[in-house]
Amino acid sequence: MNAIEGKNEVVLDAATIPGDRDLSSRHALPAVIITGPPWPRSGTGRVIESQIQFYRERGYQTIFIAAPFRPSYGIDSPIWDDVREGLMELGADRTLLATIEPRQLTLGKYAATIRHGYRGTALDWLVAVGRLGRLTTESMRFLRSVPVALLHVNHVFTLEFALRLKRRLLGRRSRIPIILETHDVQSHMLEEKQEPNPWFKRPDRVERLLKSEIAQLGIPDALIHLSSSDFDFFQRKLPSQAHFLAFPTIDEGFISLVNETTPLTEPIDLLFVADWHPPNLAAIQWYSEQVWPLLAKRNYNFKVVGRIGRLVEGQAPQLYDKCRCWFVGEVGNLAPFYRSARCVIAPMVSGSGISIKTIEAFALGKAFVGTSKAFRGMPMERLEKMGIYYFDQPAAFANAIVSTLDNVKAAEHSSRTAYQELFSKEASFGVRTQALAVALKESSPAQR
Repeated sequence: MNAIEGKNEVVLDAATIPGDRDLSSRHALPAVIITGPPWPRSGTGRVIESQIQFYRERGYQTIFIAAPFRPSYGIDSPIWDDVREGLMELGADRTLLATIEPRQLTLGKYAATIRHGYRGTALDWLVAVGRLGRLTTESMRFLRSVPVALLHVNHVFTLEFALRLKRRLLGRRSRIPIILETHDVQSHMLEEKQEPNPWFKRPDRVERLLKSEIAQLGIPDALIHLSSSDFDFFQRKLPSQAHFLAFPTIDEGFISLVNETTPLTEPIDLLFVADWHPPNLAAIQWYSEQVWPLLAKRNYNFKVVGRIGRLVEGQAPQLYDKCRCWFVGEVGNLAPFYRSARCVIAPMVSGSGISIKTIEAFALGKAFVGTSKAFRGMPMERLEKMGIYYFDQPAAFANAIVSTLDNVKAAEHSSRTAYQELFSKEASFGVRTQALAVALKESSPAQR
């Protein structure tokens, strides 16, 4: 059994999309293998969903492989129970899960130690863990039966998995191109989280992390960035690479679903949609402690939807008990909540990369109030010309909520304008078409 194969990977075959060709006929189409973290119903998941739609519209069959890069994603981890259903919602023709066997972690650490000469970083370690993902013999047999035309990698941490898979499927001399979508400056995220180096048990200096990241990003044929700041940063660091800026877009089917959904019985004045993510916890803490006291007398109906409720309950139990009525939890269908919301808020005080939830609110034409962190990576000057501003001080944020709820129609118009001009499907897919053309043209044996 080779190193990328295992016996416990789970295969998920997506149902045929209504009105489209069945899977047997799609099997003959050129295939795009998309790798990414197992994070459905998240910002990353929304982007991957858009990628899948793009490639399907371009005539490719799509195979998504969830490739974990954290040791916690072991074969028997209960984490998989939470993500299976969400992964099906991404819409790929076929979805596979790669898992990590615990015994491989020790071997992987030894291999990474030798590879990096005892000077590896936390980023190198996560890349090495990602490399350990294993698929079943049956799944490898399936992958060998399809005409692979492209690998599309999400997050630098799944790149080594994709490269190893490519060698197993196609050999070292293959000219199959690779596009990598950065999603963020991952070295900056690891610095912010103070990720400990597994060899030295302390955080790395950001310069070392960045050196590791740049070394990895020099491999793909094209890089796609999701925010203006990431695009500018990586273009400076890797001037010889092909860079593309494709703001995230929102699936048109989801937009239609929300618009056609029956609202909830009770309207929602303020809605915050948030996944299990530390910056979302910080946002809830800031809002509850500094903003809500300024609004409490107005009796607004505020709801928080998503897995963030579980994180708040675990790490800030007093806050959760005090504000328990806010938290709806994870829901299978967001549409009724968005449909019922008069205003969407994003009280972010930390975070990096572009905010998918902000773009989602724009796509749905929802009145929106956010801090500067809610607009991270976006062209703020252009948004201000559309009447969209950020509010970082508690009093300013609270006043903006009151003003917006008093003028909902004007705020909704601003959101729709922002989406059409900056984040629409046409704008995003146009850039993706350019990146695909360059990757197909520039791939060469020397890069492999």
